[in-house]
Formats: sequence, structure tokens, C-alpha cells
Amino acid sequence: MTDAHCHLQNLENFDISDLKYVICAGFDIESSKKAIEIAQKYPSVYATVGIHPETNDELGIMNNELRKLVKKNKVIAIGECGLDSDDPKELELLKLHVDLARECNLPLVIHNRNQDQKILEILGDYHKVMLHCFASDMGFMKECVSRGWYISFGGILTFKKSDYLREVAKAVPDDKLLIETDSPYLSPEPNRGMKNSPINVKIIAQLLAYLRNTSIDQIEEITDKNCQRLFNL
Repeated sequence: MTDAHCHLQNLENFDISDLKYVICAGFDIESSKKAIEIAQKYPSVYATVGIHPETNDELGIMNNELRKLVKKNKVIAIGECGLDSDDPKELELLKLHVDLARECNLPLVIHNRNQDQKILEILGDYHKVMLHCFASDMGFMKECVSRGWYISFGGILTFKKSDYLREVAKAVPDDKLLIETDSPYLSPEPNRGMKNSPINVKIIAQLLAYLRNTSIDQIEEITDKNCQRLFNL
């Protein structure tokens, strides 16, 4: 089984022994460096390097540092990057990541907080994209899939008020489906409010199996293959 997005660098202890692939995501320069260190220590872990939109460092410095990190061993994607708002600096920072991904021919790991249209505009026709912790509506999902993007579900899928999202999860094509934990954040029910762990990806897989009227083994097979394909593992 695969955890397609987590932050092991923010966990004091973690158990990944049952997982085939674990994607450890950076969210600023220091956490990206730490993600690389962890990935180089554990065979099943791979790193992404990127800057979360809430980071306030100078753009030129961040760009230079990212370009150094992306060359490191076991870096397989650019991100976590994206938008919390339509603030001009956030837009510019996301464009920086898109440009770097195009140059390096690497996938983008996108954080999106209610900025669906801006995400579509800025990413354009770039097709190597994962929408991490997807929480948008059916229309946006279908547009993303039409562009070849991958849809990753985490703990939000289990929340009581996420009926709409569970309908979306039923409709994602098999070849665009991913699962994640976003550990140590967004623990799934019934553990909501507690520190999350990569092992909880099994809860997401179990719910998806129920929603899609299939087996957990089938969800595991599908999402493992999709992770391999997207990240070229």
C-alpha cells in the first residue's frame, strides 16, 4: 500500500513497515531538506521539494534553493505547492513551481484551498499533477481528470460532513486515484483530532473500497500502480 503524501519530518516516530511507497513532502526549504534526508535513509520513502503558499521568504532565494534540492537523489516531484488565496505573491510562487516542474519534467504536488479556477489557469496544460488531499466538487474533479491529473484522497474523505466528497470519490477513474494521510495532520475518523500516521492510509483505502464496491486489495493494487506511474518509481 502507498501513502502518496505525508510529512514524516514532522513525526517523532513513524511505522512504515507495511507500506510499499511513502511520499514525504516538503513544504519549505528546511522541511524539503529533511524529506530528502529521510528518503535517503529509508528505501520505501521518496521526497518532494516545494514551498507551501503561506511561506513568506523572498521568492528569489526560495527559487535558488529549490533548484539545488531538486537535483538530489530520491527527489521525485515538486511540491507541496499551491494556493490558499489569490494573493499575488502566492500566484507568483505557484508559477515558480510550475516553471521548475516543466524544466525538470517532474510531477507537481498541489495544495488547493478553494482556488479551483486559479489552479486550472496557472497549471494550464501541464499534465503531471497530483491534487493532494482533494476536497473540491465533482465538476472540478472531472476537469482535473480530463487534463490527466491525479486525485488523492485523505482523512477529509471520512469526515461526517464530506458526503459530497464521497460521491466524488466514487466517480474518479481507477487510473487517476491515489490515497494519502497528510500525516501528522487530518487524521481520519474515528481518530480525528489525534496525530495522524502513515499506517492510517489503510482506513482511507477501506472506505474507498466500500464506496467503489470493490476490495481493499483492488484499491491497493490500483493506487500502488498509479503512484508508480505518476512518480516514475
